[in-house]
Amino acid sequence: MEDPDMTLLEAIAAGDEAALGQLMTRHQDKLFNFAYRFVRSEEDAAEIVSETFIRVYRHAANYRPRAKVATWIYSITSNLCRDHHRRQKRWHLLSLFSTATTKAGNEGTDLEERIPSKDPAADESLLRSEAHEILLKHIDTLPPKLKASFILHVLEDHSQKACAEILGVTEKTIETRIYRARKQLQAALLNTAQ
Repeated sequence: MEDPDMTLLEAIAAGDEAALGQLMTRHQDKLFNFAYRFVRSEEDAAEIVSETFIRVYRHAANYRPRAKVATWIYSITSNLCRDHHRRQKRWHLLSLFSTATTKAGNEGTDLEERIPSKDPAADESLLRSEAHEILLKHIDTLPPKLKASFILHVLEDHSQKACAEILGVTEKTIETRIYRARKQLQAALLNTAQ
């Protein structure tokens, strides 16, 4: 089975910017969704996807097919997400020691916005969205390796084999990471419920 993206990558390696545009059109939405789920910021996710395609353009000539081109592109995005996580963690630690850090702006929510609607359907929707937000916050606390595996397999619905190729590990490692991620999330959700 021939990889349809390989032709585009060869054209990119030859300097064809239109081929890069086609490759971007094919993959940017899925990559953005993955990056957004990882970094939880539209602006940062967009930057990561842009940087992904810059790297694809720069390194297209050096690509040696070991997997599909899409897998290679996902692995670039995944690595950029992990790099972003490391930088954010470093900045967060620095801000903990900063006396200038304030929580201004977080407390100014109007009381009206915090009072739930009397409509039962709205209450159910609010509960679902709150539960979803709690789950997303717990996913954010997973170690990067577990988080990437969980997002790719559970949220993005990639096969364990595809996840293994993207992350450069074995399928068994992916299986173990997903199991550990689920266990950590279950424990965190139980603690939240208590």
